Amino acid sequence: MTCSPYSSRTLAVVLTCGTLLTAPLSTTEAEESAPKTQESKPQQPKVLTPKTQELKSPEPAPPPELKQEPPVRSLILMVKLALLSDQRTAPCTIEVDTKGQDVVLSGKVSSEAEKLAAAEVARQVEGVKSVVNKLEVVTDLHQVMTQKRDQAITEYVRERFKKSATLEAARFDIKTENGVVELSGKTRFQVIVLEAAEAARQVHGVTAVKTHAVRIEGAE
Repeated sequence: MTCSPYSSRTLAVVLTCGTLLTAPLSTTEAEESAPKTQESKPQQPKVLTPKTQELKSPEPAPPPELKQEPPVRSLILMVKLALLSDQRTAPCTIEVDTKGQDVVLSGKVSSEAEKLAAAEVARQVEGVKSVVNKLEVVTDLHQVMTQKRDQAITEYVRERFKKSATLEAARFDIKTENGVVELSGKTRFQVIVLEAAEAARQVHGVTAVKTHAVRIEGAE
């Protein structure tokens, strides 16, 4: 009995005289039959580069639009300002009222010239259609106003003397007439008289300071 060889990728079987023989695979066949393993190459770590975003500074918000309010004007105030800016009417106390665009002047003035001047000044103000002049002429008004002004000057000088310990201790008498301040009293030092005269002169409205009534005397 002749046995024919069987070739296989895994085993070669030879049957001789009823005996089953196994033969080892050849090296080439073993390499072919072994599963091929894929060579694992080390993978380079992927470096993730963050995308740089361009930082843009936020644009400033536009400022809110300011509504321009129309100017507020008063005809009464405009007339009063005009009367105060004129030398003829500035010393006078004049009340101003309006009825629409008609101006009404009231109060007291010292002369007919001041009354006419007030109406003329008011009439020249823009927006005035007519002027009703109710000003009263008082002949002794100028004298009354002068007396009140002199009294105010005397009080201002007295308050100024209180700011100096030397002048307050001197106790000078103060009198004002037509803007002229007259000091009286006594002191030991003439320099104190000079200090008092200079302090009084700085008060608004003072036109001169008289000190001839101040006596320089020694201590008793």
